[in-house]
Amino acid sequence: MNVGALLGEHVRELGEKGNVFYYEGREVNSAETHERTCRLANALSGLGIKPGEVVAISMANSLEVFESFGAIFGIGAVSLPILFLLTPEETRYILADAGAAAVITDTFQQEKILTAVEELDHVREVIVVGGEDGDRTRGYEGLLQRASSRFTPIERDGDDLAMIMYTSGTTAQPKGVMLTHRNLLESSRSAYISNETDHATRSLFCLPMAHIYGVQTMLIANLMRYPGSVGVLMRWFDPEESMRLIQEHRLDLFPGVPTIFNLILYHPELDKFDLSSLKDCVSGAAPLPAELLHNFQDRFGIRIRSIYGLTESSGIGSMVRPSDPVREGTVGRAYENSELAILDEDGNLLGPGEAGEICIKGPMVMKGYLNRPQETEEALRGGWLHTGDVGYLDDEGFLYITDRVKDLIIKGGENIMPAQIEEVIYRHPAVSECAVIGVSDPSYGEDIVACVVLKPGMQATSQDILDFACRHLPRFKQPREVVILESMPRSSIGKILKRELRSTIR
Repeated sequence: MNVGALLGEHVRELGEKGNVFYYEGREVNSAETHERTCRLANALSGLGIKPGEVVAISMANSLEVFESFGAIFGIGAVSLPILFLLTPEETRYILADAGAAAVITDTFQQEKILTAVEELDHVREVIVVGGEDGDRTRGYEGLLQRASSRFTPIERDGDDLAMIMYTSGTTAQPKGVMLTHRNLLESSRSAYISNETDHATRSLFCLPMAHIYGVQTMLIANLMRYPGSVGVLMRWFDPEESMRLIQEHRLDLFPGVPTIFNLILYHPELDKFDLSSLKDCVSGAAPLPAELLHNFQDRFGIRIRSIYGLTESSGIGSMVRPSDPVREGTVGRAYENSELAILDEDGNLLGPGEAGEICIKGPMVMKGYLNRPQETEEALRGGWLHTGDVGYLDDEGFLYITDRVKDLIIKGGENIMPAQIEEVIYRHPAVSECAVIGVSDPSYGEDIVACVVLKPGMQATSQDILDFACRHLPRFKQPREVVILESMPRSSIGKILKRELRSTIR
């Protein structure tokens, strides 16, 4: 069992008719990607990288990122994706905590990585895409040119580590989520089946490969068995460029996050592009506001299908399948090889319609947190992955998320879910984005503040939006104030970082 074998299996079955990828003027097919991946695998082995050692990948999306993941998996090493936007200090912490033996980066990140690895004696190699051999670096292309293209992925046990992905959550320091070969294989195959794909697709890949959602899209592409599938890879998401690529390549499948769909829907240049080829849009990583869902469907005539998952469950938890009936607010049903349950604070199973903590069980659930046994035991207690999200299941097993446990606002002893207030404020015609947080209050313990971003070209005052919210909310759920921001603080995948809002708004 080796998740790195997926690409080779794809190529053996489809040959030259396999996937075609476009990236910034380059065109490659799966067979060419496989050959380069094999060369990199041999090069890494030649540098002394052994099974079980950690190799970091820190660069923006590129075809070389695909090759790096495949090669690291293939030799039995452990991939460590690191968001390229992190500071040298943040990068150093992750490299040190994971004990990385090597880093693959690019010329844009080279100096930052060299700064980050100073005094980290366990980092033996820094390999640079677009770079040359130097005192402290090795050129990526030179390594490939000197290596053989004959390679067979080594056999790994299903419980062997394949990837460590750091997730910040609400803690001061990010935690390394340990994912095995079985985790990644089971989750990608389950996601592929649940997508009910029965034809070649033309997909946009704009999600960062340092996020589990992006890694899943890559692995699912390797599972495709329909000749003629196309993928267009973006270095990073840009709304106008994404619309241009959809139009140029007639793309029909668009995995994204609410922020991405919001930026496209309200882009001032939207009418200049033909996006009629889109047939299937999938949204994950953050709650999809009902107002955005309705407006997107009205504009394009297609619904956005919601998915739910987290890094600790290899990116999957539930999905709205294409064949599922339209049910507003749901994030779908559990995948075939997993279970969903709603548990109360004492670990008791709750029934349909009863809200509690969303818990997941199945072969996609992480091995644990690296170097954090107590947090691992807490997260996996009772045989379930405790997500920290609040929701309920209906009588047919469809999941509805109401909020994050840690985002719960307790005002004067009343539990208030921010999502309920956000849904109301999203209905204001000038509001593009909204995040509701709890702030310290001497009288109530906590009070409510709504942070909003306005739609381009729209005008409204804080009082306008506050008055609107108060007309539609009971008194105890009404915000104390509305703060208008230029933009929201975000994670790499576009999720609004409420902990940063709390630290700046008192």
